[in-house]
Amino acid sequence: MTSIVTLNSINKGFRDGESFHSVLSNVSLTLTQGQTIALTGPSGSGKSTLLNIIGGFETIDSGEMRIRQGDALHSVSQWQDHQWSQYRRKNLGVIFQQFNLLTPLNVRDNIQFSLALNQLNWSPWCDQLCQQLGLTPLLNRSVENLSGGQQQRVAIARALAHKPQLILADEPTGNLDQQAGMQVMQLLTDLAKQANCCILMVTHSEECAQFMQHRWHVENQQIIVNPSSTQLQG
Repeated sequence: MTSIVTLNSINKGFRDGESFHSVLSNVSLTLTQGQTIALTGPSGSGKSTLLNIIGGFETIDSGEMRIRQGDALHSVSQWQDHQWSQYRRKNLGVIFQQFNLLTPLNVRDNIQFSLALNQLNWSPWCDQLCQQLGLTPLLNRSVENLSGGQQQRVAIARALAHKPQLILADEPTGNLDQQAGMQVMQLLTDLAKQANCCILMVTHSEECAQFMQHRWHVENQQIIVNPSSTQLQG
């Protein structure tokens, strides 16, 4: 399997006045192409922090992070803002609990947004996304006039439209009822498989976690790969 992101002995903490709180300690992991992972753990354990580090939204205190560009993994320790922006634009798709759609725009324009950032045109893949997500009849409708489930489907289409290497999802079904949430999870995992895209998803939902191939559990500043039920219960 092709590695797309590696973390080697990374540490991350936050300073609160004179106190320092360690969040992640000596964490090493590898994300590979096509892999799907549920990231679970108690509130405040560092799940979203890990997503933010991989997305380049937060820096690490020490250790090394490497990201695939072309045929090789490259250290990002000296990357500038424009390099992170280019990486996120081309290689990442991000799905939020709050949807974060561009509300003045219609469905098509929201999906087109990630394409425009990469100077790409609407493609047969976009048509396929819209068909499988049930968005084809809604393309000209304002996203403000959609249900929560429909809005989350637009967010998935936007995240996948440019065929990124990696999807970072933070509680993507958190604002949906259970039925809509399970439908969204099925569509997300099916479409990511078609695009051979890696998913790293933060979730508190056992039902959502079961859609992923792997489980990583964050607790006590560490990541437990494929934890036992006893470890999940704490």
